[in-house]
Amino acid sequence: MKLPYILQSFYRFAADHTPETVKPTLRGLYNMGNKAATYGRTDIFIALDLEINSRCNLKCSYCPISTESRGDEFMEEALFLKIMEDLSSFPNAGRISPHFYGEPTIDTRLVHLMRLARKMVPKAELIIHTNGTHLDRALYRDLLSAGVTGFLVTRHTPKWPKGILDIMTNEPNAAKTMKVRDLERATLFNRGGTVKPKRPRTLRSCFYLSDEIAITHNGEVVCTNDFHITESFGNVRNSHLLNDIWWGEEFSNLRKELRSGQFRLPVCKVCSAGVKKTSTPELVQIRDHINPPLPI
Repeated sequence: MKLPYILQSFYRFAADHTPETVKPTLRGLYNMGNKAATYGRTDIFIALDLEINSRCNLKCSYCPISTESRGDEFMEEALFLKIMEDLSSFPNAGRISPHFYGEPTIDTRLVHLMRLARKMVPKAELIIHTNGTHLDRALYRDLLSAGVTGFLVTRHTPKWPKGILDIMTNEPNAAKTMKVRDLERATLFNRGGTVKPKRPRTLRSCFYLSDEIAITHNGEVVCTNDFHITESFGNVRNSHLLNDIWWGEEFSNLRKELRSGQFRLPVCKVCSAGVKKTSTPELVQIRDHINPPLPI
């Protein structure tokens, strides 16, 4: 099996139509099984978000950027190369996406950085998450030529951006390389308590930190929901991403706690992930078979 499945139509359909009460846990268990089959181990992330730039050109009400700014910061190329070097020691790197809360297509270095990532981590899935407002056919082609696998475009504007419509209509491979979605029926995280979405996402246990992490522009390894960087698990400037941080004892134990439904960190307690902690007996039985709860 090959991870991730983010661009596959069946995966996207299942993600959009599975009942919210069971979707997060089933998604986590599904990923655990696929990690075991793909990598021969389950204690590895399959998605890495890199804050190559911190600014976004939109201010959506369900995003903290609507009321607060992360400035106009850029990840140094030397730090980006350090991260790619760390990942190169693990041959199956999963998905790499150049975003955190910023819009990657407004960074003029995007094509160059993706070309470096493809060279240093050749088996990674390079997926551009974008609002599409700055993506045109020229940039689309340049990114594909640089080694980008595909694009996940989320509509945050009243109408689809003209560039996206142009790509979907006139680029022959667009149906395979680009997936588009809106958030009309989506449940959303409250991003560490910073926003109040109309349909907040709640979890009985949290697999998200076991599957996906983010690295800020200055190297802090964090949860993708931790907008204010209240809890850093280490800095890749002076530590190896995998050996020192990810497989470090403290971070490993925290991920086990979250998968068993224990929300200890302050950011987890105010995040949507920590709101609802009850589980159906069936899901508890499945979850605990894979991840036995830590002794209290």
